[in-house]
Amino acid sequence: MAAAISIPLLSGGASAASKRICLTGYLHFDYRSAESGIGKPWKTKPVRNANVELWGRENALGSTRKLNTQALFTDVSNGGFQACYTPETTRSMELMWVRVSAESSKLWKVTNGRGTTFTWNSPVQTAVSASRSLGIRKPPFGDMRAWHAFDTGNELWWKRGNPKSNCWSARETDDSECTELTMQWASSAPSDAFYDPQQNTVHLAGDVPDSEHTVLHEGAHFLQHELFGGWFPQTTQCSTHWVDRASSETCSWTEAFADAAAAYVLGDYRYVGPNGLPISFVHGPTYDDGDTVQGNVGGSLLDLWRNVDGGTWNRTIELLSTHNISTFREYFTLRSTANLVTGGKAHQILRNHSINYY
Repeated sequence: MAAAISIPLLSGGASAASKRICLTGYLHFDYRSAESGIGKPWKTKPVRNANVELWGRENALGSTRKLNTQALFTDVSNGGFQACYTPETTRSMELMWVRVSAESSKLWKVTNGRGTTFTWNSPVQTAVSASRSLGIRKPPFGDMRAWHAFDTGNELWWKRGNPKSNCWSARETDDSECTELTMQWASSAPSDAFYDPQQNTVHLAGDVPDSEHTVLHEGAHFLQHELFGGWFPQTTQCSTHWVDRASSETCSWTEAFADAAAAYVLGDYRYVGPNGLPISFVHGPTYDDGDTVQGNVGGSLLDLWRNVDGGTWNRTIELLSTHNISTFREYFTLRSTANLVTGGKAHQILRNHSINYY
């Protein structure tokens, strides 16, 4: 996927007097940050890697249409966009505007309850004969959580650990046929979050997108689903689960991978919910013991990746791309097939989290 902005040049027989006209600007969004504490202070970020389209028409007799033919994305550093067109028959454009979608290529997107992708349209520019800067713009206030969820998707994509294709998983080798992650956000529903593997859809409701951990946790369920090539473990005792309480081996494995993935991507060692309350993966007095506790498994995964596996989860990602794994015990046993340590320090890490496989 292109990280920089591509600039299309559509000549189409333009007259020598015509010149390229560009609309430029930046798209940012405001959000409440659960990761910053219970008060969830307001912050601002750029919308990164979002699809950009240029729309308009040359004159009243012409058709209103999308003008760019090449893929355009908002800039990964500042949310900037630049979309250009050379008029074909006139020296100016009657109408021009930029449309940004909460979608990145066809890799992930955020939709509303009706399945429609969130979009932002710039103010329509009229009688445009020269390039214009639109400055810093923001989507409607009521849509901000959708854009927060979308932008958070970048973090999982950048850390997905798949160098073999431009898809989520190495099991997908055709870059034009990648499975797309859909995140569906319902603004008025009670806060809730879950992953539907039948539809490759993460459901988010209410203030859930305030927590990047939660968005990444649910997105990591999708990632694990794709790493397993569309297979997913059959979990038990998982309808209600807690970081520090026992559930089952299958539940703790899938939920812990999602917890650890979010923490790994964000570079911390905790889970932060939409209310801003953090819970550490350090085995503490509230924790049950053993590998049926997702916090014990999640902490073990993070410590293995950071302290034994060279600071990266990439070989774990490769292992999950070649084996369908139902439990943490099975994963730990298979680590040796990926040249990952299973003795000594690795066993001590598990014991630190009350897991003992001797």
